[in-house]
Amino acid sequence: MIKLQKTTFIFLIFLFANCKKNDYDIEFNKQVLTEILPSIIDSTCVDIRIFSNAPPPYGKMLFDKEGRYVKIDSTKASAEEIQRLKNWKKDVAEIEKDTSKVIIAFEPKISPYEKEYELIVTKDFPKDTLKKLIVNKTKEYVLNYKNIRLNGKFKLKNINEFDRENIFEKKYKFNFSGILRVSGIKFDLKKENGILEVGFTCGRECGYGRTVFIKKVNSKWKIIKMEKTWIS
Repeated sequence: MIKLQKTTFIFLIFLFANCKKNDYDIEFNKQVLTEILPSIIDSTCVDIRIFSNAPPPYGKMLFDKEGRYVKIDSTKASAEEIQRLKNWKKDVAEIEKDTSKVIIAFEPKISPYEKEYELIVTKDFPKDTLKKLIVNKTKEYVLNYKNIRLNGKFKLKNINEFDRENIFEKKYKFNFSGILRVSGIKFDLKKENGILEVGFTCGRECGYGRTVFIKKVNSKWKIIKMEKTWIS
């Protein structure tokens, strides 16, 4: 009986310690994501009014003898093309001067980084030494993003306030630009390097994903590398 009680006691201590560790891991994840999120937004999100507004054709396309495209000769632009380009530049300048916020639908429910194994490159290794990251066992959590101070013109709005099924078809009274989703962060053993996934969707067939590598530099978390993972 005494042996059973000891075994139960040890198990409860282990269980409690494990719960405390999980709580710490989640809080640490939240803390770092809160710190790095403004930089992620600046590096990932776009103002769809500019992003989807490509410059008009300008000049004459030149081809070689085999019919392969070489370049565009801008000196051959027609008067109509010149005027269209002027109008386009004016429109873009007006948008850039607009001080109203660009709204991004944000998913506050943060899921763990799903890949079991990854490689990270840090600038401390000139030969691109690869470091293994530990498996992240952090559970799903909700990020309190409303008090995060962003750097630019973007503003986050909970995606649950939108009609998810028709989010890109609705007409809004504000400048809506897309949906941002981020994963939790997987760290190395020393918690000095991390990796996470970011996805930005700007339309039904418009968007891209990136793997973001972060590093603690002088007690602050910095983005050190971003790799494209998908595009549509």
